Amino acid sequence: MGGINKSEKYLLNRHKEHHFTAGEIVRDVIIDISDGLTVPFALAARLSGANVSSSIILTAGIAEVAAGAISMGLGGEKKVVVEGGGG
Repeated sequence: MGGINKSEKYLLNRHKEHHFTAGEIVRDVIIDISDGLTVPFALAARLSGANVSSSIILTAGIAEVAAGAISMGLGGEKKVVVEGGGG
């Protein structure tokens, strides 16, 4: 249980850990997916609780998904422009 011998010291000095560095991208994807799935399902639940026809629920769900995609896209573009990444 003594100290570290030369071969162990060599291995420790040579060892490099490669960590996952795309944390922000993964975080944004997870948040966007959860938001993008939660809102349409909540809308469908509200509409089905109101006893409207299936075609109205489907149309409203598709419209909400399209509006959410446009909103997320514009929000992402604004973030890039504000942070100086182009635009």
